[in-house]
Amino acid sequence: MSQFFGTESVPLDLFSPVHLVTMGVLAAVGVCLIRAGMAGDEDRRRRLRFAMGAAILLLLGLRHTWKASAGLWTVQNDLPLHLCAAMAWLTVYGLWTRHLWALRLMYFFGVGGAIQAVLTPDAAHGIHHFAFYETMASHGIAVIAGVWAVTVEDYRPKARDPWLALGLMNVYAVALYPLNRVLGSNYLYLIDKPPAASILDFFPDWPWYILLLEPVAIGLFLALRLPFRNSAAD
Repeated sequence: MSQFFGTESVPLDLFSPVHLVTMGVLAAVGVCLIRAGMAGDEDRRRRLRFAMGAAILLLLGLRHTWKASAGLWTVQNDLPLHLCAAMAWLTVYGLWTRHLWALRLMYFFGVGGAIQAVLTPDAAHGIHHFAFYETMASHGIAVIAGVWAVTVEDYRPKARDPWLALGLMNVYAVALYPLNRVLGSNYLYLIDKPPAASILDFFPDWPWYILLLEPVAIGLFLALRLPFRNSAAD
């Protein structure tokens, strides 16, 4: 048990059997939740939305409690300023309010962004640690919630929506960069690549990987809009 909540840093073995099984479990849970939401009445959907939001808050609380009790919590790493951390709070808000702007961001940032963290989780403590499962579960719910927005809540991305999401992401990055310099942090990975394996490993060093991510994000957001190009009035 001490190892499960320990502080020793252990490299994560990407796509190990445990990682693959965890992704499979998340996929199965997602399919069940989406199907239950699509087939259920409004009361069932409300309960499922509340449960997903509550699960995210519980996972966030457990993570911050563990890091604080282990002496690992720092301003430089644990403010909710990374895209996925900010999206966790926004996803709770979107699930519980169903506001259109929140559903939009849940879809583009949840499906387009959080899924990267499921495939290449930034888990510095390995597959035998609580942090790995918290990271996988919290990001997995964000992906499920993004799919929920377009399948259960009937949000249909318009042609302008990918560009709105992209513009907001760029504004956020511009605002966050000076804060990173003040705090000595690396939120949104604007100062350096993440320490864990990620898609950024295939990109050149700073600042080029930031510039090259722009066309990648454009392509990803446009691809997410593609299934709905004939169904949303612009």
